Amino acid sequence: MVQCPACGAEVPPFAFCGACGGKLGEPPQAPTQAATPSAVAGAQTAKGRLTLVRSDRTEGDSFDLGEGENLIGRDHGEIFEADGYLSPLHASLDITGGTAVIRDRDSLNGVFVRMTEEEEIQDGQIIRVGQELLRFELLASPQATKDGTELMGSPNPGYWGKLTVVIGDGVDGSAYPLLGDSVSLGRERGDINFPEDGYVSGLHAKISIRDGRTYLADVGSSNGTFLKIYKERALYNDSEVLLGQQLFRLTLE
Repeated sequence: MVQCPACGAEVPPFAFCGACGGKLGEPPQAPTQAATPSAVAGAQTAKGRLTLVRSDRTEGDSFDLGEGENLIGRDHGEIFEADGYLSPLHASLDITGGTAVIRDRDSLNGVFVRMTEEEEIQDGQIIRVGQELLRFELLASPQATKDGTELMGSPNPGYWGKLTVVIGDGVDGSAYPLLGDSVSLGRERGDINFPEDGYVSGLHAKISIRDGRTYLADVGSSNGTFLKIYKERALYNDSEVLLGQQLFRLTLE
């Protein structure tokens, strides 16, 4: 309220007095508040988000994604900073016109994408099954040396590839030869079993060879089968990405 200079009445701060009609002058302006960082961020239209998926498949915190390049890593958001398996700059996720591409930014532990259908895999492909990190390799036939001497080895019953457990940087564990048209992986019912890993389903995945090409398929596991990406990979709505020890679901707006 203000006091009218003509009649002295206490009136609202409009241009004219409501009691006598006298001019009050310019009404006072409300103070302007500076926009907070959160308000500024909220004003930007999100084009998508990464939502944390807990081990029981419920959703946790989320990380908003804008148009263009979004940086992911321990130095790029509270949702990532506590995961010691993430590099400071681990990956980037580019969103352009409703399409998404994720890129590994030379991270130490890599970026893994959950499979949704059978895919062809190449020699050297890294696979994540439960907590097991596996490297697929083709086995080439022994070749004679330049002087014609053949390398001696045990008889090969038809092994065409192998899976090797990756324990650490340059450290390998057990190796499993691949024989026949297909080899299944699981906790208790596969040809290759990981009985101590509770994240592996009873029957989890299958590796097959057809016409000289190798394919990997998830066979309805609870926790999924993941492929390590090399350079970049397109993602889609509801794609799941394993970053460090955290699983995220991508939602595109």
